[in-house]
Amino acid sequence: MALRADAILLLCGVTLGLPAAAAAADGERYDPNARMATGAYHYDMAEVLRARDQFVAEPVQQPDLSLLDSLPLSARQSAPLAPGVLPEGWVQLGEVVQRREIAEGRKQIDPEPLPAWEDIEGNQYPRKGTVFLNFNGGELKGGDDNSAENKSTLARHNHKYPVFNGSEATALTLIQAVEQDLETLGVRVLYRQRPSKTVPYTMAMIGGSWTDTNIGDPAGGVAPGTDCEDRDQRNVVYAFDSSSATISQEIAHAWGLDHTLGSDRIMSYQAGNNKHFGDNCQALCEEQCQGPGSIGCRLVHEKYCGVDSEQQNDLAELNKIFGTPEPDTEPPTVNIASPEGDMIELEPGSTVNVKADIHDNYGGVGWKLIVTKDGEVIHDKVDYDKRGSWVFSNLPAGTYTVVLEAEDHADHVVQDKLTILVRSADAEPTESGSADDSGSADDSGSADDTGAADDGGTTLNEDPTGKDGCDCRSSNQGAGGALALPLLGLWWAHRARRRRVA
Repeated sequence: MALRADAILLLCGVTLGLPAAAAAADGERYDPNARMATGAYHYDMAEVLRARDQFVAEPVQQPDLSLLDSLPLSARQSAPLAPGVLPEGWVQLGEVVQRREIAEGRKQIDPEPLPAWEDIEGNQYPRKGTVFLNFNGGELKGGDDNSAENKSTLARHNHKYPVFNGSEATALTLIQAVEQDLETLGVRVLYRQRPSKTVPYTMAMIGGSWTDTNIGDPAGGVAPGTDCEDRDQRNVVYAFDSSSATISQEIAHAWGLDHTLGSDRIMSYQAGNNKHFGDNCQALCEEQCQGPGSIGCRLVHEKYCGVDSEQQNDLAELNKIFGTPEPDTEPPTVNIASPEGDMIELEPGSTVNVKADIHDNYGGVGWKLIVTKDGEVIHDKVDYDKRGSWVFSNLPAGTYTVVLEAEDHADHVVQDKLTILVRSADAEPTESGSADDSGSADDSGSADDTGAADDGGTTLNEDPTGKDGCDCRSSNQGAGGALALPLLGLWWAHRARRRRVA
């Protein structure tokens, strides 16, 4: 972020009240962003059906840059607000917000996450990445950063963030500059279309004012710091002025880069032209910029520039995270590993444990689970914690389709499906003693006569052998129909699940 020299003192002044930092070697190591959730999600399906709006994701609102040329100036600005209050345990250091224990030097970010964290699908390096430049504002919510849900550590809760105070042409100029800053990395920049909630991305709010956030002192932009090597992947940052260097710097802060010196560097406060991410070890700007002992990712920087070097190599770290911009031509693979088979039949009130098996050739993949009952979506949630396991209990009668959907940063979307038939206890068999042609039942347990399951379910009309010309329908077929159900049951029980790709 480019600032005048007289602004640096203002930004640095917020650190004067902090205690002296402990020596780097003495700080306790920890990693607040390498979260590892354990156990499955648990859902009582009777409760899901009663309050289904809580379990179905809101649609993604798409941007429209043409509004920048049509909205009056008064509609793009919010009324000035009093300085905000950061969440407990966070402090502002210029235009970086850090956890207090890091800013005071009592703890340091561990340079290596736990091996178990790196084994979780989507966390691997290198990964592909996405940046969404938000010029249209929107209502933000306070809380841990989650770009997909408009949640931000730095947000004023339920505050409507204003639209960018500039023209569409100005916005496009800024976009082009940010694209150039990131062009050597495996990162795409989106602005006309917001990514789906499934894929992890960093969101940059462009425009507004520092008073539209909860920071307490003026700044040209602000970002949550100390997410070393972008371990969280869903951060929200802010750029208040109309400088592309500010936008790129705040994005890079969210990926773990700290301030450096040098008028030609994006990560520098110093004014200059043609700024870029450095490809060599450059001196960190600590006491002059943030305050003594406040470099959040110091131990990570030392991996690339040497122990006690007090330097940072911007591109070396960013290349570790995102690699190079070669195309990703390979979609993820997804598999509902448990229960086995494409269709199962359960009694009312039963419990089923759904487990995911997902793999992609790059890190950064995301996934969600969608559940429909009798054709209506009742559960649609991204697995933000990357647990990969769901327990659905107390299943009412009906036909359920469970869809596991994964998405990568090249817009590859793949699915695997499971159909669950829950028969009511008093359901009567059809004339032939088998299920109806659709393989489904309504809430009362009576079969419909549509002749087909929902989209993604395996129907009873399918040939279990996979051979052409074999009609295995069970209705009105006499003895042949009576034999079809037990044979089909054996097929469901022993058929190996096929792995699906796009």
